[in-house]
Amino acid sequence: MDNAPAEPTRGQTRVPQILPPHPGLVRLLGNLDDLLQFVVGILLVITALILIGQTLWAIPAAIEEFPAGAKMSAVIHDIMLVMIVLELLWTVVTYLQEHTVPLEPFLFVGIISSARKLLLIGAQMSLTESSPEVAQLQIRELLVHGGLIFILVVALAIVRWTKRWRTKEDVRVPKGGAGVQTS
Repeated sequence: MDNAPAEPTRGQTRVPQILPPHPGLVRLLGNLDDLLQFVVGILLVITALILIGQTLWAIPAAIEEFPAGAKMSAVIHDIMLVMIVLELLWTVVTYLQEHTVPLEPFLFVGIISSARKLLLIGAQMSLTESSPEVAQLQIRELLVHGGLIFILVVALAIVRWTKRWRTKEDVRVPKGGAGVQTS
């Protein structure tokens, strides 16, 4: 009996066998990935510190203009941008600790981004007079971002609920008493 692979018939293609990756190369690539993730984390920390500094610098001017609110709206907008950067940093930290990419921070980023847009549109609507057409577009945009926030919050609840459900299934209690974690 011949162990050579059979020639492909008409309409079939031959798939070449891929050699398993060399363990040393895989380890090197994993270490490089960790190093790059670490550098990205450092850059996110620097970005957050710069944004916080700019926001702190803008607060006195916002307080002077307080009744009008345009500068205060910008300060709130900047604070929410810092929150987005921190969520991304949390994703990098979680990846470096567990080598998994959690979904929740991305959902939070989407929620915060849409909330920022809602605040920006609301501030524009309250501070400037616009034509009925522009106002109608702004209202549609408010509805879209409000709906997006609702969908993302539902998705976040589902992710957290399934995480709880999965954890309960992974823990089995034997007849004797204490719970035993199974893989």
